[in-house]
Amino acid sequence: MTHTQGPFVINHSTVISTPTQPLASLARKLDAYLLALLLVVYALAAFLPGPGMVIRTQEVFHCPVTVLMLSVMLFLAGLGIEAREVRQAMRSWWHVLIGCVLLVAAPWGIVAALGALPLLLPVGLLAGLGLVALMPSAASSVAWTQLSRGNVAINVALILLSTILTPVLLGVITQQTHASFGEAGTSILEIGMWIVPSVLLGALVRHLVGEARVHAAKPMLKVGSASILLLLNYANASAALPKIVGDFQPMVLLVLVLTVWGMCGGIFVLSWFLTRWLNVGDSEARSLVFGIGMKNTGMALVLAGLWLEQFPLALVAIIIYTFSQHLFAAGFHQWNLRTGAVSAD
Repeated sequence: MTHTQGPFVINHSTVISTPTQPLASLARKLDAYLLALLLVVYALAAFLPGPGMVIRTQEVFHCPVTVLMLSVMLFLAGLGIEAREVRQAMRSWWHVLIGCVLLVAAPWGIVAALGALPLLLPVGLLAGLGLVALMPSAASSVAWTQLSRGNVAINVALILLSTILTPVLLGVITQQTHASFGEAGTSILEIGMWIVPSVLLGALVRHLVGEARVHAAKPMLKVGSASILLLLNYANASAALPKIVGDFQPMVLLVLVLTVWGMCGGIFVLSWFLTRWLNVGDSEARSLVFGIGMKNTGMALVLAGLWLEQFPLALVAIIIYTFSQHLFAAGFHQWNLRTGAVSAD
């Protein structure tokens, strides 16, 4: 809308949008360089861990600051869930159900197979990968699904449902396997009390304030979420990386990388073949492969920092997994392009 006052022409849309332009530009840059920024953060954690360790020791209302930061991230994720996408996913409830089952079954099966060779693997590696296996689908899977022309609604529903079910799943696995999760001061119940309400509250706030206002604030939300993610990774990596750098063992690191790649790549391959076997449509299959193959490693790193601090390699395995899943996602996308399943334009 444009009004003329004397010699001046006022364009209201320009005036309103101008303050958001720097944030929008920053949000795009954070999206483009997030993996590179994570590398910088990990380098800082390895050689300048002091501030990160201070962050890890802080508590608010008897809850670790890292858990509160995780809950804010999940609140922002809930704020980004569109009701339209959830309604679309309800029409594909069968695919979402398949995704939820495979999201846990595929990685947990691989971890169980690796568990048959405990003496060949570094101490803490299986604990880290086991925690990753129980994590919900990653929000980054949506971006890869969009790029590969998949069904985004399935990914959104998978992220929401798997995040809500994660505390329940952690509790069940702990009881069945007598795992040590939750014995380091913060229980699974306490974690669940922060995780589940955060996501649901975000979705509720979006409904109350309206789609338009949330969309207008999207750049600010992206910047906030990315900033918290980087700070969380720095704080949690500060507990593990200095020990690894101080006692660097190339062969251990090689075994670590190869094992993580084997698990991550195995999940992508296994989920693809299972979707083919179940006769899932091409678009839905791509969505499920990304949704199943990509885990919320940010959450895993927070929980590992609370529960597995005595196993530095567990945290390092999660860090390696963070980068590996993006490499395999890129490889799967390129494979779809070459086979003609997805057009390049």
